[in-house]
Amino acid sequence: MSPFMEKTLLLLGVLCCIQVTTALMCYDCNSEFDPRCGDPFEPYSIGEVNCSKQEPLEHLKDKYKPTLCRKTVQKIYGKTRIVRGCGYIPDENTDNKCVRRSGTHDVAAIYCSCTKDLCNGANSNAGQWMMLPLILAAGSALLLNLNSRHTIRFQSS
Repeated sequence: MSPFMEKTLLLLGVLCCIQVTTALMCYDCNSEFDPRCGDPFEPYSIGEVNCSKQEPLEHLKDKYKPTLCRKTVQKIYGKTRIVRGCGYIPDENTDNKCVRRSGTHDVAAIYCSCTKDLCNGANSNAGQWMMLPLILAAGSALLLNLNSRHTIRFQSS
């Protein structure tokens, strides 16, 4: 691979990883009040909220700002409720996997958090497609490199 193509591939990889953070948009709903908020999710007429403009929760006011979207599936006494909204405190599972918590008396919850716009509408883990832009950029660079080799070969013959 030529040094030019290596630099181009590196630049494309870096550009794919850069995120411009202006505002985080999340779905905001509760399936107890709106059945479209449940699974399967129907986002077409569900409210979206700009988390950056949300009034901070009283107990987190001076400590944390909303930086992620959250989906919570609550199962309480056999009844399931899904709540989607802004989240405040990231952890090692953010963008990777959902966390299951169980309590007493038939109470359980699954928490999923992610950092992309409207990512809390997903039914599965939010981070599963995070590598797609990088893979596409690498594939494009390889195709460009193959095409430039064939062009040079044809011109020199």
